[in-house]
Amino acid sequence: MPRRALPITPQILLKMCEFLDMSNPSDVTIWCCFLFAFFLMVRKSNLVPTSAKNFDPHKQLCRNNVIVFSDYLLVKMEWSKTIQFGNRKLELPLVKIKGSPLCPYNAYNRMCTLIPADGDKPAFLIPQSKGYKILCYSYFQKRLRDILEKCGLNSSKFSSHSFRRGGATWAFHSKVPSELIQFHGDWRSDAYKVYLEFDLHDKLSISRAMADEILN
Repeated sequence: MPRRALPITPQILLKMCEFLDMSNPSDVTIWCCFLFAFFLMVRKSNLVPTSAKNFDPHKQLCRNNVIVFSDYLLVKMEWSKTIQFGNRKLELPLVKIKGSPLCPYNAYNRMCTLIPADGDKPAFLIPQSKGYKILCYSYFQKRLRDILEKCGLNSSKFSSHSFRRGGATWAFHSKVPSELIQFHGDWRSDAYKVYLEFDLHDKLSISRAMADEILN
């Protein structure tokens, strides 16, 4: 059985943020993509292509797939692993987190300010001396590993899937109902439960609940 990637937690995200320059357009783009991966719990195929020539506007996000409202973003996806034939659309909000560097709303608006693009262009672009290039999976993965190593973490234990697992675990700890986690992360079944990470506090709560019931 292949080893599952460790989850990226909000604490790890905060540490990662320390090694990014939020005045640098490339860093701003990668940070926004990291936050989208965490809070949307999406698969990497919805965010970045394997190569520039493989970018598909029906699969990966374009700028016009992200609608900006006064206090939240609405992210629209027409395709995913479970939406193959356009039989439904997935629309997920990302709310503003005031005063937090983990705010996806501010990250997206900052990215669009530093790297403006037409609505039909890819959502995540990396500036170059002439124009820009599409943020592809290889660059996403390289930056992720480099930043994790700077954080003092073993990057081989993490992958792009770590955001999806971390987002699901954080939602669970935030007491989000399981059916909403399943919907938000676009899991076809309750298979998402294998992603959840439980610490000693969680395990103690189970044991204590059982003990309390015996005493009642």
